[in-house]
Amino acid sequence: MSGATILVADDDRAIRTVLNQALARQGHDVRTTGNAATLWRWVANGEGNLVITDVVMPDENGLDLLPRIKRLRPELPIVVMSAHSTLLTAIKATELGAYEYLPKPFDINDLVVVVDRALAAPRAPAAASCSASPSARGRCPTGPGSTCSHRRWRIRR
Repeated sequence: MSGATILVADDDRAIRTVLNQALARQGHDVRTTGNAATLWRWVANGEGNLVITDVVMPDENGLDLLPRIKRLRPELPIVVMSAHSTLLTAIKATELGAYEYLPKPFDINDLVVVVDRALAAPRAPAAASCSASPSARGRCPTGPGSTCSHRRWRIRR
């Protein structure tokens, strides 16, 4: 999807600049911020077709923001990136609803591919949610396109 609005939150100005340039070259409108509060304001106002967020930011952990975003806008794909990369961080990000997790440093071309794939992926209707009991994890009755926390996501590296 060319021409999407991508919201980028990272406390590192250099990362924001590189992502802005690379995604703008792909024809996207890129909005960048160094904090979670501004990202949340944009999301709450219905802005953006995709979010790219760092985990560690000065005002809030990006992982803490994921559930709030997913409750408000379950169809919004979120790519999480972090320099403090561990398998547990990647698993937690995907369990909280991240479309993809990218450990820093990453190849910018990999990010562009992830963004294109996320924007092209079918969106779950906002009303779809899982009614399964906790014992039904992994067998979500609403299917793979639901907003269910039981779904399984890809983890990069």
